Amino acid sequence: MRKYILIIFAVLLVSSSCSRMRDIRITDYKIAELENVGFTGLKVSVRLTVDNPAKEFSVVSVSGSVKRDGSEFGVFAMDTTVSVPGEAVSECLFPLEIGLADSVSPFELLGLASSFNRSDITVDAVVKVRLKSGIRRSIRLNDMGYDEIMSFVR
Repeated sequence: MRKYILIIFAVLLVSSSCSRMRDIRITDYKIAELENVGFTGLKVSVRLTVDNPAKEFSVVSVSGSVKRDGSEFGVFAMDTTVSVPGEAVSECLFPLEIGLADSVSPFELLGLASSFNRSDITVDAVVKVRLKSGIRRSIRLNDMGYDEIMSFVR
């Protein structure tokens, strides 16, 4: 009987923790560093102010692609683990590597700058998170629009 009570308690604890995870918001963002890598890439450090009412967690990795009109345009990745303190508002530095997709030439980037329409931009991403308890989760975002992404930023 104790075993079942412990399992039910663990499920309730994890589910309540997950519901608070949905309340996490990014309240501010800034480009902290920007480094050019050849003609097709950038190393960008983004400083995010994160309002985290949930427990502490770590972002283990981020990877994904940016699409324009359904075609892959750019790719991004983060392989550095970033800790986000729990029950606090804190600034976290996320080092990203951004590049053009293999099928895109640097000259197409010039065309994008002249005809940029944010409603044409979508993102596919996988964010791998590890909770302090050791539980790992992968969060998948598929065809998430620019405006939908910005709704997480207050």
